[in-house]
Amino acid sequence: MRKTWITSTVLLFGMSLGAAALLAQQAATPAPEVATQGAANSAAKPQLTAEQRKQLGALRVTARDQAAIIRNDQTLTAEQKQARLKELRASTRQQMKSVLTAEQQTAIAGRRAERKARVVAKLGLTPDQQSKMKELFLANREQRQDVLKNASLTNEQKQAQLSQIRQASKAQLATILSPEQLVKFQQMRKMHRHHKMG
Repeated sequence: MRKTWITSTVLLFGMSLGAAALLAQQAATPAPEVATQGAANSAAKPQLTAEQRKQLGALRVTARDQAAIIRNDQTLTAEQKQARLKELRASTRQQMKSVLTAEQQTAIAGRRAERKARVVAKLGLTPDQQSKMKELFLANREQRQDVLKNASLTNEQKQAQLSQIRQASKAQLATILSPEQLVKFQQMRKMHRHHKMG
């Protein structure tokens, strides 16, 4: 159960705070987030064509490979890596937007905004808390990916480092949320995991 903490957390808030989960469900492989602006048509569920799924999948694979190259580039400082990864994410979002129609972008943005609003309302999050949680989950996801892609580590070492990331994340989350919010968040995470498995 503890091993899935980061994964469940990232899934729950990744969907609500910026990830395009709808694309991930409809594409053959999960896609990076698609940032869009505008009002939402919550009733509309965009249907991707086979060609769109193919293009989005190819973009995702390319972005993943480029991110791995950046993370493993020993000539870059940590700050330079973060800057290049940020540029890569922005570029990938723009490329993905060009694959989608305006209606699909609007529908995806609306569904994402609705999910975020539901989570924010249930937990009673302030804008500052929302920002801190988003930063925490993005940082954790990148740390986790770095560990998983590090070929110099044994599986046991990877597990130990992932455990450290989970523990640090729990401690940080407890400084962001009130005790009542933390209880609600844990309940939501359990419900999300149960719904996903069921």
